[in-house]
Amino acid sequence: MKNRVLISDLNKHIDQEVIIAGWMHRIRILGKIAFVILRDRTGIIQCVLSNKELINQVKDLQVESVLKIRGIVRASDKQESGIELDVNEIHIISPVYDMIPVEINKDEIDAHIDTIIDYRPITLRHQKLRAIFKIQAGIVEGYREYMRSQGFTEIIFPILAGASSEGGAELFKLDYFGKEATLPQSAQLYKQIMMGVYEGVYGLSYSFRAEKSATTRHLTEFNQFEFELGFIENIEDLMYHCENVVRHIIMKIQKEFVKELEILNTTLPIVPEDKPFPRITLRQALEIYKEYTGIDETMEPDLSPGAEKWLSTEWGPKEHHSNFVFVTHYPLSKRPFYTYPHPDNPELSESFDLIGNGSEIVTGGQRVNRYQHQIERLKEKGLNPDDFEGYLMMHKYGIPTEGGFGMGLQRLTQNLLGLKNIREATLFPRDLNRLTP
Repeated sequence: MKNRVLISDLNKHIDQEVIIAGWMHRIRILGKIAFVILRDRTGIIQCVLSNKELINQVKDLQVESVLKIRGIVRASDKQESGIELDVNEIHIISPVYDMIPVEINKDEIDAHIDTIIDYRPITLRHQKLRAIFKIQAGIVEGYREYMRSQGFTEIIFPILAGASSEGGAELFKLDYFGKEATLPQSAQLYKQIMMGVYEGVYGLSYSFRAEKSATTRHLTEFNQFEFELGFIENIEDLMYHCENVVRHIIMKIQKEFVKELEILNTTLPIVPEDKPFPRITLRQALEIYKEYTGIDETMEPDLSPGAEKWLSTEWGPKEHHSNFVFVTHYPLSKRPFYTYPHPDNPELSESFDLIGNGSEIVTGGQRVNRYQHQIERLKEKGLNPDDFEGYLMMHKYGIPTEGGFGMGLQRLTQNLLGLKNIREATLFPRDLNRLTP
């Protein structure tokens, strides 16, 4: 809109006439004067209407009607912003034609999460929801900043695939001109292929899991930060970049999103500034969990949700001043076919998870890089190597020792902001029961 001034810039125009535009957040009519609170993407401003004709224009409007207002910016010690607008002219761009189904101009939305998601096109306008996804955009930007600073190359991943990257039955299948295609569980195979091209790559992928899990931390569609690095010596090379990118993201959010953190009343997780995140093996993690809590899960092949939460919210902060804990060397049988075996114990894998402020947010590890070894691993998993011809081509023609990790964007957002449900960290959630809006 030509000559429009954003609300955040109005303090530069004291005693000047300006044009602003946005949504009617609230309205109060007190006899011969009315107050319209207007909201744009940068903030809110009180607009003072002292003209009967102007008041008649807006008195029957509902909140969220879209307005263009011309007026003079005045200093005001009664407003938190220190300014208000004396209105001279109002143009109604788009009136609201129905009752707003959910009140969004209060500090909290008083509705169940399913109702909030049902009316997502409206509820996303609420200040807290806007703050969540503003921060999420900053998380994506922070990830890219770090990866670019290390000289890595961003790549774009396909969504349609002809084979599973992980194996198993949790796949969405669809007809592709008479052939069976799948939606990818991860971008794993594609980022590995790029090790023969750029050595170090990253990207933001779409992932789909057809698992019937209806928990507070599961989705059927989500995004992952992908990373893969060639010429590694061991998983320490990968954990180095993993912890540094998480640290960079948190520092960025802490510095650049103060307003949003205040709106959410959120304190970011503890990150050790001068030392690495703690590293323990899965066996050690289970023993520590048993020793401190009395809960014996030492025979389990993985961490339970309860153990993940305890390690990262109680043990990590108390013993290492960190809400982030690396857990390494999971059983090889529980990891995908491309995972490299531990050199001293073939029953274990050269892999890790990063447990962050409540649950696992990163899974990574070293990959098999030799052709015959990869053929063997596929067969061990009951997979047909012929189905992975394109993937195996990179092994046949030489790739270095390499590895990488995947970090869920929505899970990371949930954990950094302390949200109860991952759907709160997802613009338009897809889960076991939801395909709209």
